[in-house]
Amino acid sequence: MSSSGRSRPMKRRWVRARPLFCRWVPSFSSIWGRASSRALVLCLLLFGGGQAAGRDGFSEVRSRGLSLLIPDAESGGASALLDTLVALQSEVAQELGDVPIPAITIYAVRSDRDFRDLTQNRIPHWGVGVAYPQAKTIVLRRRAGQSTALLQTARHEFSHILLHHAVPKTTRIPVWFNEGLAVWVAREWRFQQSFKVAAAALSDGLIPLRDVDAVLGFGAGRAHLAYDQSYLAVLFIVTLGGERALPNLIDSLRDGVTFDVALYRITRTSPAAFETAFAAFVGNRFGLQALLTSEEAIWLYIVMLVVVVWLGVRHKNCRTIARWDEEDTLEGLPLWLRAKIKRERE
Repeated sequence: MSSSGRSRPMKRRWVRARPLFCRWVPSFSSIWGRASSRALVLCLLLFGGGQAAGRDGFSEVRSRGLSLLIPDAESGGASALLDTLVALQSEVAQELGDVPIPAITIYAVRSDRDFRDLTQNRIPHWGVGVAYPQAKTIVLRRRAGQSTALLQTARHEFSHILLHHAVPKTTRIPVWFNEGLAVWVAREWRFQQSFKVAAAALSDGLIPLRDVDAVLGFGAGRAHLAYDQSYLAVLFIVTLGGERALPNLIDSLRDGVTFDVALYRITRTSPAAFETAFAAFVGNRFGLQALLTSEEAIWLYIVMLVVVVWLGVRHKNCRTIARWDEEDTLEGLPLWLRAKIKRERE
């Protein structure tokens, strides 16, 4: 549904729903680490005919083309969650350049069993979010006390689905851009990830962007690095093309041009030149000199200095107290008082 259609009055109704079972179509997935909650997000993108599988016992609430399905026993607060998701969906569409919004279905479940059933047990136990772009379906795992992380995951998944439906079906979008854009939209970058990228840059361990397409064959650590770099590559596009770089690039894709052409229009670089310039960008941003002089590092140094000073003062105080314990406690008292105390001790 286009953005113009979102101005209609909101209509909501509850229905009992049985999610459809469809054949699983393998494609590729992305793994992303959330430093704030230490949870991992798995965003599975199915560009085939796959859709989440399900079972009875779900209730559905709808608003402005968005359907939210929640197990009957967990449906409390569903209306408020739906309102928030509708707003997030519109925000993501605007950030991508006011792209059309298709009718999207979201399953939000708390139990591991429901999550496994909906994803056909194809997602690791730590996965908390899955997107099926062609089926326009999202599966979210609701964890207690992690409402912020849930909404952040929803933004990430909305990005995948909206981008998929904004461009022609024949347009191939690199995995690094798809994932980097989703991280950008979800604002998932954390300071700790800077150190991971810095370590890779210093050890000449950066992953070529073209290799991110093979992320399913990576181990967890290498996969995390791949998606850290994907976000930075999107950030580099913004650095070269300005504030409207991403919406303008997506607009070019919607016109039917290839990704390489759209990238050139924004950055004035070929894919090979972009890769070379990006490697230099990462080196300059996360090299040793940058790491030691960054604003975040300066604050870290201040904290470390405070801790060192505190430890020094504490050590000095402990030594002073120990010295006092070793000293004669009668020293400094008047002679007559010391003599009296000694007689009493004897």
